[in-house]
Amino acid sequence: MSEPMNAVLLRAAELTASGKPRQAIDLLRPLVAANPRHSEAWCRLAAAHLDLGEADQALDSAKRAMILDGEPAWPQRLAALALSDLGRHQEAAVAARESVRRKPGDWRCYVVLAEVLADLPDGGVEAFDSALHASQLAPTEARAFQVLGDAALRMRDWGTAEHAYRTAIKLDPSDADSKANLATVQRRRAAKPPAPMQLNKVQVWRALRMLAMLLVGGGLLALVAGMPRPTPYLGFFTGALVLCCVVVALRLRPFKLLFGLRKLAVTVSLLAASVVILTAWTVALLFGATTMQPLVLSWLCAVVGGALVYVGGGRKR
Repeated sequence: MSEPMNAVLLRAAELTASGKPRQAIDLLRPLVAANPRHSEAWCRLAAAHLDLGEADQALDSAKRAMILDGEPAWPQRLAALALSDLGRHQEAAVAARESVRRKPGDWRCYVVLAEVLADLPDGGVEAFDSALHASQLAPTEARAFQVLGDAALRMRDWGTAEHAYRTAIKLDPSDADSKANLATVQRRRAAKPPAPMQLNKVQVWRALRMLAMLLVGGGLLALVAGMPRPTPYLGFFTGALVLCCVVVALRLRPFKLLFGLRKLAVTVSLLAASVVILTAWTVALLFGATTMQPLVLSWLCAVVGGALVYVGGGRKR
C-alpha cells in the first residue's frame, strides 16, 4: 500500500470514529474510484455509510469488498449490520454467521452476530451465547461487555446484565449507554417481586400416600406386636416409624400452602394427628405405659387419612 493511500485510510477511520462520517466518505470516494480493487477502502466506505445511516450504500460497498482479496470477515460484518438496518434480519444473521465462520477468533464477529440476532423473534438465546463468547475472547473490550449486557437484559438475566454493564463502565468510564442501562437493570431488579411459592401437587399426593402407607402398615404391625400388653421395646419400633414419617413429611413443603385446599387440609390434619399421637404414645411407652388406646386412635386417623388420599388423587401420576 502506498503511503498516501495509507494516510487517507487512516484519516477516514479517524473521521468516522470522531462522528464525521460524511467527511470520511468525501475522502474515500476518490480513493475507491482510483483503486476499485482495494478491499479495505471499500470496507472503510461501508463503515462510514453505516455511521451516517445510509444502509443501502453501506451494503453496496460491503458487497464490493466481499469479492476482493482482503480481510475475510470484515465485509461480512458490515453487510450484516447494513442488512439489519434495512430490516432484512434473516439475511443479516446469515452474513453475521458467515463472518464468524471465516474468522472464529475475532470477537467483533460475535458482537455483530449478537446484535443482529437480537432482532429475530427466536434469536435471544443465541445472541446471549454469542455476546458471552465475545466477552471471553476480548476481556478488555468494553463493547463486548456492553453487547453482553444488552443480550442479558433482553433475557431478563439481571445478574449477568449488571455484571456486564459494570465491567463495560470499568473498561470505559465514558460509556453513557452502559451507565443508563445499568440503572435500568438495578430498577428492575429492585422492583421484581419475589417469586410466589408453588405447591407441587403430584409430589404432595405421592408423599401423602407414602405417609399413609407407613402409618397404616406400621401401626397395624405395632398393634399386633403389642397384644395383649405392650412393652417398652415396642417403643423403639414406633420411634423408628415416627422418624420415617418425619422424613417423608419434609417432602410436603411449603407446609403453609397445604391448607389452601380443603381436601388437602383435612387429609394432612388427620395424618399429622396420627403422627403426633403415635409420637406421644411412643414416649409414654418408653416410660412404662401399657395402654394401647392411643395407638388404636393413631391407627384410625391414619386409616381415614389414607382413604382420603386414595379418593383425593393420591394414585394420580
